[in-house]
Order: sequence, then C-alpha cells, then structure tokens
Amino acid sequence: MSDNDKTQIVGSQTIQNVAKIHGFEIVRLISDKGGMADVYEAFQSSVGRRVAAKMLKSRFISDENIKKRFEEEAKLLGQLNHANIVQVFDFSNEHLTLFMEFIEGKPLDEIISEKEKLPLEESLRIISGILDGLHYAHGHGIVHRDIKPGNVFLTDDGRVKITDFGIARIVGGGEQAHQTQQGSWVGTPSYISPEQITGDDVGPWSDIYSAGVTLYLLATGKLPFVGENIMKTAVMHLNDAPPPPQQVNPLISSELSGIILKAMAKSPKNRFPTALAFKEAIDRLLNPRKDAAYLQEAKAEWERSKEQSTTGKKRCLLNSIKLSQMALTENPDLPDARKILDGSRRDLKKIRTKQYMLTAGMALIVIAIYAFLILQLFKGGGTLDIYTSEAADVYLDGTKIGTAPFVFKDIPTGRHKLAVEQPGFYRSAEKNIVIKKGETLTVNEVIPSGGTVTIVSSLPGATVKIDGKNSGQTPLTIKLIIGSHSIEIGGTTKEVVVQENDQLIVSF
Repeated sequence: MSDNDKTQIVGSQTIQNVAKIHGFEIVRLISDKGGMADVYEAFQSSVGRRVAAKMLKSRFISDENIKKRFEEEAKLLGQLNHANIVQVFDFSNEHLTLFMEFIEGKPLDEIISEKEKLPLEESLRIISGILDGLHYAHGHGIVHRDIKPGNVFLTDDGRVKITDFGIARIVGGGEQAHQTQQGSWVGTPSYISPEQITGDDVGPWSDIYSAGVTLYLLATGKLPFVGENIMKTAVMHLNDAPPPPQQVNPLISSELSGIILKAMAKSPKNRFPTALAFKEAIDRLLNPRKDAAYLQEAKAEWERSKEQSTTGKKRCLLNSIKLSQMALTENPDLPDARKILDGSRRDLKKIRTKQYMLTAGMALIVIAIYAFLILQLFKGGGTLDIYTSEAADVYLDGTKIGTAPFVFKDIPTGRHKLAVEQPGFYRSAEKNIVIKKGETLTVNEVIPSGGTVTIVSSLPGATVKIDGKNSGQTPLTIKLIIGSHSIEIGGTTKEVVVQENDQLIVSF
C-alpha cells in the first residue's frame, strides 16, 4: 500500500468519526499534508454554503497549551473581515476545528510552478492585494509570520486571499518538509526575516520582509537565497545581500528593483514603515502618476508667458497655474510645482493691476455713454425685460448696457439691435427690436449649455484647431457648446462629445 493510499484511509476514518460537527457536514478530505492540521471540504446546511474545515491533527489534541492557544487564535481571527484574507466563520472547541471561507482557486506557489513566471503587472497586483490584507491584519494586532506563495491563494476570478493566519505562530513549527526544523524558528527559510532567525522582536516589519521576498520571486522567477540546506539558507538571509532584481531580470525597472530591496533590508528600520507604505509604492507603478508631465508643461507655459503680449501672457499664466495645481494634486510634495504656481500667480497679478488702470481710463468713456443714455431718458422710453438661461452681457446697438437676466428701464424708443454674449464662449446674432414708449418688451435668449475641455500635447505650444478654426496653443482650456467637436493638432484629429458641465482632458 502506498503512502498516498494510507493518507486516504486516514482521511476516510476521520470523516466517519466526525461526519457532522458543530452544524457542519464534513464532505471530503482536501489535504492532510499540513504539519499541524488537516483540511476538509464541509457544508453548512443552515445557510447553504460550502466551507473549509481545518482540524487540528490528533497528535496535538492532548496538549492543553496548544489547545488553549488554538482557541484564542480562532477567536482573534474570527474578528478579521477583509477581502484579501480568508474569513473564519466559526470554531469548534470540542473538535478543535476552524471553519473558514471555501476558496475556488489555487495557491500561488502552484500557479508559479505552472507558469514559471507571471506577467509583471499581474505580479504587482497580487502583491498589492497581499499588502492590503497585511495592513488590515497589522491594524488588528496580528502578524502572519509566514508570508509565502504557499499561503496565498488566487481565486478563479483573480482575487487575492491570504491563508493560515497565525497557524505557524501557534505551534512554532513548519507545515512543509522544507520549513524550519524542531520549532526553533517560526517561518519558512526561503522567506523568513532575519529577526525571526535571531529571535529579535517580530512584528509587521517581518511580514514586509517576507512579502518582499515573495515579490522578488514573482518579478524575477527566482528566490534571492537558495542554500544547500536550511541552515545555509538562513545564514544567507542574515549575512548576504540579495542579487539586485534588475540584474536577474533586465526587464525590471530600477524603481521596482529599489522597492524590492527596500522591503528586504536586513534592518527593520530600513524597510517600509508599514505594509500600506509598501502597497502605495507598488500602486504607483501600477497606476503611474502624471505629476512630472504636468510639472514640465506648467514650467514651459510659465517660460513662454515671458515672451508673449498681454493677452498671450495672461493665457499662458492661467495655463501654468492650472497645470501646476494638477501636478500638486497628483503629488503634494513637489516644491518646483509650488514655485511655478506662486510665480505664475505673481506675474498674473501684475498684468491685472495694469488692466485695472486701463479700466479706470475706460470708465470715463463708459460714463459718457451712460450720460448719453440718460439724456435719452428725458425724451421718454420703454422697458426691456431680457431673460437669459445663464448670466450674459447685453449689447444694445453695439454698446454694453448691463448684464442679464435684468429689466432695463427707460430704453430710448425706436429700433435697436440687441445681442447677448458670454465672452470667449458665445455671442448671439444681432436681433432687431422695437422699443415703444411706456411699454415693456420681453426677450428670451438661451445661452447654449457647454463643458470645459483641456487640450494638452506631448510638445507644448502646438496650434489647436477646433471645428476648423484656430483656437490657441497647447495646453489650452476652453469652454465648448454641448455636442460633437473636431479637435486637430499637427494633422491629427480627434472627435470629442461635450456634455453639460463636462470637464474633459484631450491628450495628443
């Protein structure tokens, strides 16, 4: 009879002895390869769900200390509820069995052995999920102490699940033949942190180290330390520097290589301070920020403003302000972006001061126009009640008389030309109206709805054509009427559909 046949018989006998425990029906033996527990498929009929039952091996049942710690650990793990951690549903003190979430999937080490090396993006996504679960567990005072591909499952729909929380910690031994012997260490030699070997304080930083080793394997296809035996592997963790990941796999970026080496630093104080900090570094690689690009364009616009006339200078400075704000939103720790933002605002303030002075001179002209209109009032007039869907300037016979919606009284009688305008966005066609003495003329003008479109290009300063008309240079922010528009830069055309209150970014 083979060892495998013996295993099946042992499993069958166990099932017959505990066919139903704690309200769970034991269905079949999944694995008896663990050094501490056997895993069964079970069914919770009260809610109609499959679960995994992890039962302490019989050789540990007589050890009261282990039984007590197993029960305490079960209660602690039962408090964890996170998408990246296998959830514990219940615990049977009588049978020393944990009832957990049943996973439809495979352990990560099995997937690695099948594929040899996973795509880098998938590897980063897996590590991000592991670190998310670790951050949650660390926040509840739990340290895994045996993070490795064998304790991570990937479900059939791609979700990451950490398993065996606290198990190695309870018995102080290994679950596989290649794990540490005689309970001297807690962990697996290929992934164990230096402090677990030396007996120094173990904490979240130990899981960070093991996650770094796991990432090293995923990214390079090789473990950083492989000794002739357990002791030599452990000594390498203590004394040897891992081969730089970028040398093992040239496709790895220097940034990722640095992240891995930081996680695997010999001293905990040189590693990432938290699992969350480690995860954020990984997520930045998965979702690169655009702060550097925004900063470069903001700087180019600020420099270009120094060569422009007043109108062009103002446009460039407004673009520079917006781009530097976008850079700071992506990354608040950008001193250059803050410098450009402050400088652009200062230069814009100078322009506006000059414009205010010009406005004061123009005020005399406006006063003269209003004086003329007042004189016309003495001749008698009518009322113009103009309603607009949005605030707009009102022009009567080419002269601005105010802002609508508003009721304008004492308008001179006779024929006039009326137009409304939102500067830089919309101006209506002139409309012929007739004002009669003592009467009110009501006019409704609808301002088209629109959205804001920001147009950027790889080389700032490119000419932008919108619907066939020159509209400025990149980066350009402009309000467009709702509907379809054609945007062209350097012979390349993109179609955009603007909806009400849209804030679109179009990149070339």
